Amino acid sequence: MDAGSAQRNANRSRVVHALRRRGAMSRADLAEIGLSRSTVASVVAELLDAGTVVEVADAARNGRPVTGRPPTLVGLHGGLGATVGIEIANGTVRAAVCNVAQELLVHDAEVVDDRTDPAQTLRRAGELVDRLLERTAFRREHVLGVGIAMPGPIQRRTGLNGRATTLKPWVRVNPHALATEILGLPVLVGNDANLAALAEHTLGVARGLRDYAYVYTANGIGAGFILDGELYVGANGTAGEIGHTTINEDGLVCECGGRGCLNTLANADAITSHLWQSHPGNPSIAEVIRLAHEGDAGCRRVLADAGRHIGVAMANMYNLLDPELIVLGGNLAPAGSILIDPLRESMARRAIHAGEAIPPVVAGRLDGEVVVVVGAAAAVLRDSANFPLGAGTSA
Repeated sequence: MDAGSAQRNANRSRVVHALRRRGAMSRADLAEIGLSRSTVASVVAELLDAGTVVEVADAARNGRPVTGRPPTLVGLHGGLGATVGIEIANGTVRAAVCNVAQELLVHDAEVVDDRTDPAQTLRRAGELVDRLLERTAFRREHVLGVGIAMPGPIQRRTGLNGRATTLKPWVRVNPHALATEILGLPVLVGNDANLAALAEHTLGVARGLRDYAYVYTANGIGAGFILDGELYVGANGTAGEIGHTTINEDGLVCECGGRGCLNTLANADAITSHLWQSHPGNPSIAEVIRLAHEGDAGCRRVLADAGRHIGVAMANMYNLLDPELIVLGGNLAPAGSILIDPLRESMARRAIHAGEAIPPVVAGRLDGEVVVVVGAAAAVLRDSANFPLGAGTSA
């Protein structure tokens, strides 16, 4: 191969690499990866002719509708392959199949017992994935890889689930090794909040931002950070475990062994526990949020209290990281302003630049049922070293 051909291949790989990581982009944005506009135009033309990329209209940017004629973006052709996302959650296994254009094709969920053996849970997840693939044009040989999302930290050095996970049968289990053996596909494993953050950064309200924080609420509360355009997980994989930050030193003992953690004050169980006298029947968090929107004073109060507690943690996070946007996702996001307004007020009282540069706090744009699995599938596409896109197009 002569020097000119080698350079053209390298340029094509750089463009494909950028599209894998960031989704569809304009030609102007592609020029920012270090190529001239003329080179981008030439490379894109070649990739269009080869069927590797297609042109798409940009209907929204950072969640805001584009007025006038939408700019034309360039994205990977969806027919090049599929990625799979799996979420192992408390009481639920979710799965989704996306194409490499990062379009969600199908998704579904099954109820599981939290006490189920991890191997059995993964076998059920694999069966769910096979059923979903049957509903698409893809087969197992077309799957680049599977992203698996877990609650709690994954230790970077050992690959083991830490003790802070809310799924106790998974403590000290290596989900990557186990899933690779059971699923028979290339596997990537990550924390659920981190992968949800990646989904909103690629497809949602944080698209295109360099520094933002995503707060994910489920059985626990976690955060995912995009810093300088990259997902940040920390030296040991525990970055973002804000549910285990201390809010009240004299508070209740958390399952992690700490006292007064945010999880003991503002997760779903903590919120609903305050309503046992006024609201018989143990309403779920979804029911509490519904009643709050209908004007129930007690439900509005407990959600506002939770928002204030989360705001304390968010102020500390803001003082350390200074994100330009904070996105709330998960089972508390549907509460909207009932929770977010007290959160912002609490945060503003404690943040260094109170009243000056507090970042917006908004609910995520992606459906809470699929944001984690879509993020898990997107993580596979970004990891080009382990999940090549195919001959002639790997990045």
